[in-house]
Formats: sequence, structure tokens, C-alpha cells
Amino acid sequence: MSTRQRYDCAESMIGAGFGGTVLGALARSVFVDGLRWLWIAEDPSTRRPSLLGDLLAERSRICATLRKTDSTCGNLSRWLMPLPNIADLTGESKTWLDAPPIPDEPALLDHYLTQPVSETTSGNRARELLDLAGLRGAVSVLQHAGHGNFLGLQSTMTADGVPGHDLRPDHEALFMHVAAAGIAATLLGTAAAVPELWPPDVDRPWFLDEALRLAAVVAAAARPLHGLSTSKPFIGLPKPPPSPTVTGIVEPGAVLQADDLLPDVNTTTAVAAAAEEFFALARSFEVDLWRNGPPTLHMALTFTGAHSHLQAVMSTYDQPGSAVIAAFASRMLLEEAARHAWRHQDGDGAAFVSRATQYFDEYRHMEKKTIALLSSNGVPIKVAKALFALPDIVRMPPVPPSAKKGRQKLPSITSMLGDFGKPFAEPGWLTVAYSLLSQITHATPIGLMHNIRWAGETWQANDMSPEMLGLTLDVACLSSVELIGTSAVVLTGGDRSAMAYRDALLRSAMRVHRAGQLVHGLD
Repeated sequence: MSTRQRYDCAESMIGAGFGGTVLGALARSVFVDGLRWLWIAEDPSTRRPSLLGDLLAERSRICATLRKTDSTCGNLSRWLMPLPNIADLTGESKTWLDAPPIPDEPALLDHYLTQPVSETTSGNRARELLDLAGLRGAVSVLQHAGHGNFLGLQSTMTADGVPGHDLRPDHEALFMHVAAAGIAATLLGTAAAVPELWPPDVDRPWFLDEALRLAAVVAAAARPLHGLSTSKPFIGLPKPPPSPTVTGIVEPGAVLQADDLLPDVNTTTAVAAAAEEFFALARSFEVDLWRNGPPTLHMALTFTGAHSHLQAVMSTYDQPGSAVIAAFASRMLLEEAARHAWRHQDGDGAAFVSRATQYFDEYRHMEKKTIALLSSNGVPIKVAKALFALPDIVRMPPVPPSAKKGRQKLPSITSMLGDFGKPFAEPGWLTVAYSLLSQITHATPIGLMHNIRWAGETWQANDMSPEMLGLTLDVACLSSVELIGTSAVVLTGGDRSAMAYRDALLRSAMRVHRAGQLVHGLD
């Protein structure tokens, strides 16, 4: 249900004119879901409990993040268990404390690509859909988009479109190809892993065959655009399937008691009203990107991309079934805002130049690594480089010597989020917020539970919890102050009106935050 919703959301972004890279993030999420369920389907009786292992691991991780960042959350039980006490999901019985989590994404992809061919496996039926050269590299392209970074935003650079808003045809085709294959793989995997849930009035063989046929149509249409043709058969010995194990110590609080649960009584009305005011203010200031000569690509993409992602949040948060788009876009805004704040954290000119070099060296390295990954797995080097080629309107400067001699890695996102949160009473709350939003983007069991509501005696599917929605709006507005406000100041050469605009954005975002605190319980 959730995978189908995310595919629908990805498809709805085609031609929207905003939030282009969110499509890539959604596609990656659907693809990983497919790998996850194909892995479970290989041995359902043994591997289905890993879903509970994932739930426990994510709860423990959230509790650990709160502890390590010295942050508090008064309604933590709502975050860990937003549903009524059903199916022993609190963990109170402690019967699944030893359930191992599902392998992570790299391990699942490695297993999928190297498992032996078997006509009886669900994975083999999905193999033709994902039979494209350089799948590992292709997934990296989706990963860049999913993190909302400088390299990912380059997916929006078209010859005649709006930077930060549209999508290049080759990237859009690749994203939808992988998404279609991902949802087909999820369907095959769930049908094999939990056959008892298949509707008795639907002919399963026919439905699966028809789904695969339609997904193959998407793949056939996409291949000529992205250029990743079918791959050569795998040569070499397959690696054994990953064997996840329970690692670390379960954090106190990760296992709940029925008495710990809080009712679903929150409302986002006040947060949404404040966020709408912020959105109107954000769009009220016009910036001429060419006022001071041709803008740098990074600054132009930062400014336009932030507007695009903010619009994706505000255009979808209150639409039935589409709030998941808002959560994806909000997390992308937060991640890039933390990087942007790190680059502009003080007025030291030498330090700024050093951090800029470090920043761009990182993305040159990522681009080079992805091209190498594509070309080493059967993609012609010309095709691999074409996926990163920019339109003729962009003039890139020569690569500085620093990028050739070595590079200094960027600080971790945890470190940058900690710095970004320093003005707040609990500086680590943004790190916790990032972890909570990641539950949606990675479709963890906790994320899935936050996308279902219990209303009296009925379930409301694809309806986001008020806690997650309140956090989504709060984080999106706060992050936009840094990305839109600071960029406006830079692009206008420090114009006083731009500085006043940034200050007004900050005041407006803090009104959103004060309303949001009452809903999500952080800071």
C-alpha cells in the first residue's frame, strides 16, 4: 500500500514544474522497498520477523539520537508508536527482542545483483525490469537526487527549463524506470511473502503478469532516454545472501508498555496556518539572478531549488495521500540547509574559501566515482558522462588543482546539523528531526505507521500523523530561511532589502516553530 502510494506520488510529480528531484527520492525509496521484499520472499518464514527487528532497531536508534544530542521529546511514545496497541507492536511481550533487522540498502543491492538465477524466485521475474547496465551507478544518481545536494540539483538543469524546478528527460526516465521496477518487485515479493493477504476475488497469476507487463512498458520507454541498455550476464561466483544479526544494546524506551501510549489528539491547524504565512512571505521577494552578472551555478540552484522544494511541501501537505511528498522535500531542505549554513557560518573569508573548496571537491569526487561505477559495469564512458553533462548555457570553471591532488571530506551530516541547531535551546533537536523524517523517506516500519491513522473504528490509509506533518512543516520553513534568505542576500550583493527579507523570514519561521513544538514535541 505504501509503495503504491509513493509510486503514485512520484508519477504525479511529472510535469508539476516544481520539486523535480523529489521524484528521484521517491523512486529510490520504492526501489529499496522492492529489494527488501524480494529478500524476504526468498525465505518468508525466517525473514518476516526481520520487519519487527527493523522496528526495534529504528526505535532504539531514535532513543540513542535523543540521548547523544542531549535532546528531549515529551511525546516520544507517539513517535515510537503512533497506532493503538495492536499486534504486539509495542514490544511489551519482548518475544521479538532477538529479531534481526533487514539488511541495509548496499547489502540488499549486492545480494540482488549476485544471487544465482532461479526460475522459481520472485527476484528473477523482476530481473528483466532492472536489467540495465550499471545498476549500482544508476542507484547512485537517484541517491544524489534524494539528498537534495548540489549534484542532485543538477538533475534539474535543462536547456529551456527553470533551474531547480524541472527535470532533465534522461534523469526523469531513469527515475521512473527504477520506480516502476521497484513497485513490481514489491508486488512480487509481498505476494510470495504474505500470500494469505492476497484478495481472494483477484486472479493472482493474471494480476502479477499484467503488472510486470506494464512495468516493462515503462522500462522499454525509458531505456532510449537514459541510455542504460541491458547488461551482460553476471560473471563470477554469487555472494552468499546477507545474514543480518542483532547488534548493539537496545536503548531504554525502545520497548514500550501499553500504558505509555498517548492518544491521537494532536492537530496541525496552527502550524499549517503559520506555514502558509511563511510561504506567502517567501514568494514576496523578487531576486534578479543576473543583477550582478552571471550567477554561480551553485548559488542559483540553491536559491531556486529551495523555492522548488518549499513549494513541493506547501502544495502537497494537505492533499489526500500526498503528504509523503512534503516529508521527502522537507528532509531534503534540512540536509542542504545544514550544508549551506556550514559553508556560511562566519565572516572569515579564508575559512569560507577553504570550506568552498572542500564542498565542491566532494561533489566532483561523487560525480567521478559514479561515472566510474557506471563505466566499470558495462556502460560506455560516453553514456556515463552524458548523465552528468550540463546544458550549453552553463560554463563550468576549470577544475582546481586541489580536486586532483586529494580532498578533505565534508563533515558528517550529524555534525553539520548540530552546528545548524546551535541557536536553539536544544541544539541537537534538528539531528533528531532528521532521524524522524528519515523514517518516512526510508519507509521504515515506524515511517509506515506514521502514514496510517486510526479514526474510531476505521483505518485511514496514507494519512500522515499530526506529529510527522507538524515536524515536516516546521523543518521546511526553518531550512528555507537559510537556503532562500541567505541566498537572496548573496545574490543581491548584500542589498538591505534582501537582509530585511531574510530577517522577516526568520521571524515567520519561528512562529511556525513555536506552533510546531506543541505538536512534534522537540526543542
